[in-house]
Amino acid sequence: MPNTVQCTVLFADLRGSTGLYETLGNAEATSAVTQSVDLVARVVLDNGGRVVKTLGDGLMAVFSVPSMAVACAMQMHDHLESTAAAPHTAPAVARLRLQIALALGEVVELNGDCFGDAVNVAARLLDHAGDNETLITSEVFEELAPEAQANYRSLDRMRLRGRAEPVEVHMLPPRGGDNAATLMETRIDLAEPEG
Repeated sequence: MPNTVQCTVLFADLRGSTGLYETLGNAEATSAVTQSVDLVARVVLDNGGRVVKTLGDGLMAVFSVPSMAVACAMQMHDHLESTAAAPHTAPAVARLRLQIALALGEVVELNGDCFGDAVNVAARLLDHAGDNETLITSEVFEELAPEAQANYRSLDRMRLRGRAEPVEVHMLPPRGGDNAATLMETRIDLAEPEG
């Protein structure tokens, strides 16, 4: 029987994994990708989330508390970065980059999977995240404490594929990195009101 809940949906995806299969071969690339996905899945569990499913080189998770989902996203970036820098890590893992997207809303849980607008928004928002970036909707942003909000930059409103209404988006830029990678071609420039 379907169960409707309010939750934060997180999608995470490893960028660069497709190139690994081409350059390293299936066995070594699969090992690197699986190791990295397992790492971010453990971070989800450590932060009170539930992994709904893994998606090859990524995963979908849900959280009952938005701030826990945001903390998880930050730790995912930290863990992957520190693992990539460790001396025993395969060089292939160091070439992977993580992109994350979060949306808050009503979700229908059915047979272990989740459905709803928040799922669709998070999945589509992920397409716009650059390397090592986290994108969140305004609904997630508004649930954060002011000191956490200060880490984010508003990207205004974006059109997402398959969705009529634009979504207000905020970005957590990569630490010490260039944040120009975000795909901004769908940003909406709203006219100033007259008067």
